[in-house]
This record gives sequence, C-alpha cells and structure tokens, in this order.
Amino acid sequence: MGKYKVVWRVKARRLYINHLSYAYQEFGTKAFYKWADSVCEMEKRLQDYPRAYTKIPELCDMFHEYRGHIVMKNFKIIYTFDEHRKEVNHLGYAHESGQAGSNG
Repeated sequence: MGKYKVVWRVKARRLYINHLSYAYQEFGTKAFYKWADSVCEMEKRLQDYPRAYTKIPELCDMFHEYRGHIVMKNFKIIYTFDEHRKEVNHLGYAHESGQAGSNG
C-alpha cells in the first residue's frame, strides 16, 4: 500500500500551534506534551491508514471524503486524503461545540 505523506494547510498548522501555545499557558507542560503527542500519534497512524478515523458525512461530497479525529476531548482535526498522490491533507479544526477553526 505504501506510506502517505501528511500535509498541513498553512492556516490549519497556524491554528494548531496557537492551540498548543494556549494549552501550555493555561494548563502547563503536561497538557502541552499530551496534546502534541496525541497529534503525532494520529499522524503516524494516518501514514499507513488514511481511513483510520471517522467519516464526517456532513462535509463529504462526490470528490472528497472528509474525516476527523478528536484531540483532547474538545477539538476535531479534519482531514481528507488523496489515494493517487498518497497525501493526507489536514484542513483545520472544529471545536466540538461546532465552532469552526480553519478551512484552508
């Protein structure tokens, strides 16, 4: 099958870094590392299994299959993947309350 390359959109990466910074400032180094480790584990899993996480049917269309993974109980990382290019693209975050974080 081969490994997929994990790619972050610029806005999604920036938002992720902001959330890491917030976690560090509000909750300390333990929360910071827990969040960062959780995302690293997700990326490692996606390299081999891009379909590993749950589909988000509300976002799916005929060209893209959007999926998401919940991090730290409150944030869902949203991604899609391209089988031909062997890429997983992180598009952004959604707060579990429904608040969108980034879309590209």
